[in-house]
Amino acid sequence: MYDQLKTLEKMILDIKNQYQLVSSELSSLKQKPNSDPKELAALKHQLSSFRSEHDHAKKQLSDLDKRYQSLAEAHHMIGEEQDELHKQLSDLQRHNNELQQHNNELKQQNDDLKKLNQDLQEKNQLAAERTQVVLKRLTRIDQMEG
Repeated sequence: MYDQLKTLEKMILDIKNQYQLVSSELSSLKQKPNSDPKELAALKHQLSSFRSEHDHAKKQLSDLDKRYQSLAEAHHMIGEEQDELHKQLSDLQRHNNELQQHNNELKQQNDDLKKLNQDLQEKNQLAAERTQVVLKRLTRIDQMEG
């Protein structure tokens, strides 16, 4: 048992020594970190690349925002123009309906005048025929008397 205790004591001393070595190494590393220059350069390059990509993405976002604003304004203007065109179309359709109604009234008046003209032509023809009959009779009467 005594040997075991000595072995255990030796193990404890070895562990203490290892602990002190590791502790001093850790303390040394904390004081002056051991950095790999290649790794540091790669990380700096990666950071620079990320910053560049970030700036590029911000510029794209800004450009897209400007384009969106421009398109939104154009859309608003087109909407106003479309509303105005719809109003004009409505006014023109109303005016066209009024003109068609007036045109129909004029066609009816024209048809009425044609009928009246036809009736007057028939009356004139009838009057001309009667005048011919009367003239023939008068001519016969004049010939009989003379």
